[in-house]
Amino acid sequence: MRASRAAWLLAGLGVAGLDVAAAARAGAAACTLHVEPTRGAGVTLELPLPPAREFTLSYLHSVTRTWVHETLQADGGGLVQRRIAWSVPGPGLPTEALPGERFERTADGFVIDGMQRRIERLAMRVDPQQQQTLEVAGHRHPLATAGPAALVLEARGCD
Repeated sequence: MRASRAAWLLAGLGVAGLDVAAAARAGAAACTLHVEPTRGAGVTLELPLPPAREFTLSYLHSVTRTWVHETLQADGGGLVQRRIAWSVPGPGLPTEALPGERFERTADGFVIDGMQRRIERLAMRVDPQQQQTLEVAGHRHPLATAGPAALVLEARGCD
């Protein structure tokens, strides 16, 4: 990522970030979701996670152009996908639940809940057309404000 694009990405997302050191001094949980570009300098986003350590990643599916919502949880081993909800079957979306998971048809589409799918670090490509957004503790954080980019999401301090 060029330096100017990285700076724009940092500026666009930085307003949603938090001074983690200040939060820790104030007694907030040390478990954070760390988001940064795969190339370029600097931390893009450092989001303190709520006590349940869950957050939602939402995006428009690139083929079906319908919303997908994935709930993930941070722990000492990284990230764990807990739930996925979508309205229309499409490439890359699950077609059945794994053992121990629950598949459900709802009025809005499909849900797989009770997932235990471990992801150490989530590498992803974001694009404004897909509107990738993180929701953490009720706050939305758009990820593609500076245009297409490659990002990495990882849990920090969640032991």
